[in-house]
Amino acid sequence: MPWITKGAEENAMDEIIAKLDEYIRERCEVDDDPEYGLDVNLFDTGFLDSMGAVDVIMFAEEAFGVEISQRDVTLYPMNTVNEIAEVVGIKKGLC
Repeated sequence: MPWITKGAEENAMDEIIAKLDEYIRERCEVDDDPEYGLDVNLFDTGFLDSMGAVDVIMFAEEAFGVEISQRDVTLYPMNTVNEIAEVVGIKKGLC
């Protein structure tokens, strides 16, 4: 059976998701909350509010060396960890 390996882009996206997840878990004191997940709307579940969103965007910009503009915030949904990671991936040319 041939070895199946992930591509560099997929590995980079996994790393982005992991870092965002870790930051949001710590910032929002998620612990083992069963409502939390990578595809859970962070606003609808109360994990983030508008100030928290600003913090997460600032973290993403600094941690991944990207700029997320007001236009990006309007253009792309960023309600879940995976959606935020996808925007970072787009900005880094991975998606």
